Amino acid sequence: MDEKTNEASAASDRSPTEGLFQGVARHSLIYALGVVVARAVSFLMLPIYTRFLTPADYGVMALVEMTLDFVTIIAGAKLVLGVFRYYHKAETQEEREEVVSTSFLLVAGLYSIVGMAAFLASEPLSRLVFGSGQNVILFQIASVNVALGALLMVPLSLARVEDRSVFFVGMNLVKLVLQVVAVLVFLVVMDLGVLGVFLASFVANLLVGGFATLWLYRRVRLSWTGRAAQNLFRYGLPLMLTKVATFATTFSDRFFLQAVADETAVGLYNLAYQFGFILVMVGFSPIDQIWNPKRFAVAERTDRDDVLSRGFILINVVLISVAVAISIFVYDLLRVMATPPFWSAAEVVPLILIAYVLQSWASVQDIGILLAERTRYVALANFVAAAVAVLGYLLFIPRYLQWGAAGVTVLAFAVQFGLIYWFSQRLRPIRYRWKPVFFLCGWAAVAVGVGLLLPELPVILSVLARSAIGLVFLTGVWALPILEGRDKEAVLDLLYSLKGVLLTSRSGSGNR
Repeated sequence: MDEKTNEASAASDRSPTEGLFQGVARHSLIYALGVVVARAVSFLMLPIYTRFLTPADYGVMALVEMTLDFVTIIAGAKLVLGVFRYYHKAETQEEREEVVSTSFLLVAGLYSIVGMAAFLASEPLSRLVFGSGQNVILFQIASVNVALGALLMVPLSLARVEDRSVFFVGMNLVKLVLQVVAVLVFLVVMDLGVLGVFLASFVANLLVGGFATLWLYRRVRLSWTGRAAQNLFRYGLPLMLTKVATFATTFSDRFFLQAVADETAVGLYNLAYQFGFILVMVGFSPIDQIWNPKRFAVAERTDRDDVLSRGFILINVVLISVAVAISIFVYDLLRVMATPPFWSAAEVVPLILIAYVLQSWASVQDIGILLAERTRYVALANFVAAAVAVLGYLLFIPRYLQWGAAGVTVLAFAVQFGLIYWFSQRLRPIRYRWKPVFFLCGWAAVAVGVGLLLPELPVILSVLARSAIGLVFLTGVWALPILEGRDKEAVLDLLYSLKGVLLTSRSGSGNR
């Protein structure tokens, strides 16, 4: 038998569950590859940003972006999540196209209206945030980016639903390349500062958003269906309200910091926060891109408890391993990639990573709420967490600055996760195996603690010592009662498959 026949035979011998996890793993690797490339480019750009921008410039960028993020809450970003639910719920291809088409028209229309309103209100927004009109042009360009960014949302959601991971990654990488080239022109060559960064985003959003719209138009007949719009609004409106609470929990600490300190404090804290976003992008999003749509189908299976529990454990192995790596290497990374004024940002990174582990847990454990279509419970959990966050920021940021902000963020995300887990279990109970997750968290705490206790060493020696800590951690993950035998076999099978792909690719390139 040839290689394709062997692969087909092996696929037929696998159980549906193992085939599911193999498929999730393959697509997750493609998503992960895109994220790794994107993060690598971002790290390579970090020395440029830190040399052409000051910590105060970082603070200005963060405040403008956060203000526009808040404005876009009413634009309907969360309506896109309804595509996953109603695409799988639809019984015919025509109904699926109605969901996708209506979602695109709805989101693009709302974002255009909100973007135009924000553009017209740029001067009041600048005076509200900065006390002057000196940043009006930044708000205007960011407002246009709001409308253009919406053009990508539904096409990329459709790509995720249809398992078009290569297309999804390709679109994002093309956008990244365009943005990097534009940054080099506007920031380095033309020395436009923060303005150049926003102009680069405009160029990338315009070109890639236009292409995505054309791609969707050729695949789906664009039409408006009242029934689909009503379902999307009913499902997504509580999630839109949730974004208000999420914004308060995630970003309002910067405004409190600005009030008691200055833009430099905001810039350093925002840089530290980027590593939380990196954790989500590298350690969670690649799996979530494929797992999030598929879990709706898994939930209808008789073995759903076992499959969802295994998925949660495997997600945590990746998520927490990445969190450990970031925690132990972040200071050395900043020493190499950034100038000394930025190095202190590393101090609060471990706390921010804990917060984003908890938030990722909530994103996985909300399946019971989503299946029951009671999304108002997600909103309730997030509003309670936001209240905890705002009160905590008010009390602790004036006294402890970035430490108060990071510590309260951990508490708020813990409250959010606890409530979502409780609501979800009441609506659609799922028996998760928590013991392996607790073992993993405890072992991760040991590794990070050892890393924090290391004295400051020359960069090369420090990297070697921290690499040894990481290797011991990974060895423990394999040896401790965290992964079952079948999960270890799946990991080994995946690595073997990757080896085969790499060897085939190398052989093919050698024969050219």
